[in-house]
Amino acid sequence: MRPLGLPRVILLLGGFVLILVGAGAVALGLFNPGLVSSQLPPDAEIDAPAVGGAAVALGTAVALLGLLHLVTALALRLGIGIAATAAVVLASTMAILSLGFAVAAVVSIASGAAPALYMVPAAAALSAGVIGYAVAAVVVIRAGREPI
Repeated sequence: MRPLGLPRVILLLGGFVLILVGAGAVALGLFNPGLVSSQLPPDAEIDAPAVGGAAVALGTAVALLGLLHLVTALALRLGIGIAATAAVVLASTMAILSLGFAVAAVVSIASGAAPALYMVPAAAALSAGVIGYAVAAVVVIRAGREPI
């Protein structure tokens, strides 16, 4: 029997981070939408309540994605048949998304569109996410060659 502990840990960690980030975005959108809208260019004609609503919607979606991570990790732990497929699809998709966002952060630094103070840690964390999710996908795929 080959354990899938590492992919479960990666999915759990990613899930908890996404839930926390999503909850933060929801709280920001509900309680301080002006903070987000103040970061927009002056010629943007979007009012603070609209920006707050967008933050709530995005935060809810991110938190639900985190919940999906937790459910997939639990399904792997319970040995549910489709769990390995779900884990590979989720981990590989998240690796690609993390790579895209990491590249966007680096481009934002290079173009001066965003302060390096914010983008360097974001790029580093996203790069770690790329590696973690890729490792999780590979481990689950390789485990499929043997009985789990």
